[in-house]
Amino acid sequence: MLFKWMIIALLLCPFLHAKEYVFATYPSNNPEKIMRAFAPLMEYLSADTNDTFKLVVTKDYDELFLRIEEKSIDFAWVNTKSFVQLKEKIPSLRYLATYLEHSKNGQITPYYQSFIVTLKSLHVNALEEAKGKHFAFTDKDSTSGYAYPMLMLEERHINPYVFFQKVFFLKKHDKIVEALINRSIDVGAMSDGTFYNAVAKYGDQFTILAASEPIPLDAIVASQNVSKEESERIAELLERIPQDAASNKAFEEFLGWESAGFVRKDERFYEPFKRILKARIYETVP
Repeated sequence: MLFKWMIIALLLCPFLHAKEYVFATYPSNNPEKIMRAFAPLMEYLSADTNDTFKLVVTKDYDELFLRIEEKSIDFAWVNTKSFVQLKEKIPSLRYLATYLEHSKNGQITPYYQSFIVTLKSLHVNALEEAKGKHFAFTDKDSTSGYAYPMLMLEERHINPYVFFQKVFFLKKHDKIVEALINRSIDVGAMSDGTFYNAVAKYGDQFTILAASEPIPLDAIVASQNVSKEESERIAELLERIPQDAASNKAFEEFLGWESAGFVRKDERFYEPFKRILKARIYETVP
C-alpha cells in the first residue's frame, strides 16, 4: 500500500507544484484580437511547463508599468521604450527574449520601423508640405507611434503642436489607419507592420512621408516574482518555438504580424534607444 501511494505521489508531483503565472501585454490593438492572438503562446508555455499562463491586456502603458513595479504580474511583453525605462527603474527586471518578424525582403529580423503616413489623394509628398494638417500619434508611451515619429519631426525642426492644426492621440495603431481612411486625420504615425497591413487591406493609396532607423522589436521580460532558473527555462522555451508554430500563425491571423518567433540577445541590444529618451521630444507634450 505504501508503494502504491508513493507512485501516486510521484505522478502528482508536477501538478502539486504547478504555478499560475500572469503574462501581461500592452493594448497595441483591439484587446479581443490581442487575446486571441496570444492564446496559442500561452497554451504553448503552459503545456511545456505544467504551469498555467494567464494573459492580461492592460488598459494602457501606465497600467503595465504599475503592475510590473508592484509585482502583480510575472511576465510581460513590452515595447522598446518600456523595456529601457523599466530596466533603468527596476534593475532586477530580467530580459528573456526579443520578438522576431519576417521582413519584406524575406529575412528574419529583430528590427522594425516607424512610418509617418498620409493618403496619396492629399497630394502631400513631404512632411514640410503637411503644415496646417490634422496629425495623429498613437500613445505617448509608444515607440513607433510616438517616440520615433517625434524624433523624425524634431530632425526636420518641426514642433507638431505648432506645425499641425490639430494633434490627436488615438491609442492604437489600427485606429491611425481607420482615421486616415475616414479622412478624420491627414497624417499619422504607425509601425511598419501596421502600414503594410493597411496596404494589403485598402490598396496602394498611402504615401510614406518619413521612415525611422531600424528599431529593436519588443522584448519579453520577467518580474522579480520569477526566479533566475525559471526565467532561463521560459527564455529557452521561447527561443525554441518553431516557424510553423500555432503562436506565429495566430499573431499573423489576428494582428497581421509576420511573426517568426523569438531570439535571445544581449540586453545591450536596446541601448541605442537611450539616445531617443535623452532627446527633447518629451518636453513638448501639452
